Amino acid sequence: MLLAAALGLVVAACSKGTYAVDIFPEQHYQQSLKKQEPPRIDPPEGAVPITGREVPLDFATADNTSNPLPRTREVLQQGAELYRVNCSMCHGPEGQGDGAVGDILVRDGYSRPPNLLADATQNRSDGSIFWVLSNGVVVMPNFSLLVDAEDRWSIVHYLRFLEGQNR
Repeated sequence: MLLAAALGLVVAACSKGTYAVDIFPEQHYQQSLKKQEPPRIDPPEGAVPITGREVPLDFATADNTSNPLPRTREVLQQGAELYRVNCSMCHGPEGQGDGAVGDILVRDGYSRPPNLLADATQNRSDGSIFWVLSNGVVVMPNFSLLVDAEDRWSIVHYLRFLEGQNR
């Protein structure tokens, strides 16, 4: 038994990594003060991050936010390509909720992805649609982790373009 315990310690000591045996991992990553370290203070409310990340919108603010991108041919082309790659498999090539993944979602007990040309979507503000793209809903992923803000705004322009094509 003693030999097995010694062998276990040798194997643990030979493993790679900062902590060979991490018994209490939550204690290594907590926010705590070290010796002679000043206390951390929260950033002021409304401060803009300097890390290059976008400032997240809450739903109420997003509803009053307009699309900052101009609606140009290049923006629409970019939005069309991003829609094709990220959205069409669920919402369908024309945004009518008839994508191939929609059938799988229905089979697995979820609701069909919405028709993006329906009034329920088209009556939303650009900022509201951007918020949904950014945060995801139900099984729709959080696209803020996958697509940068400017590209999400171009998708919003493309959705408006699809609406105009189908009316």
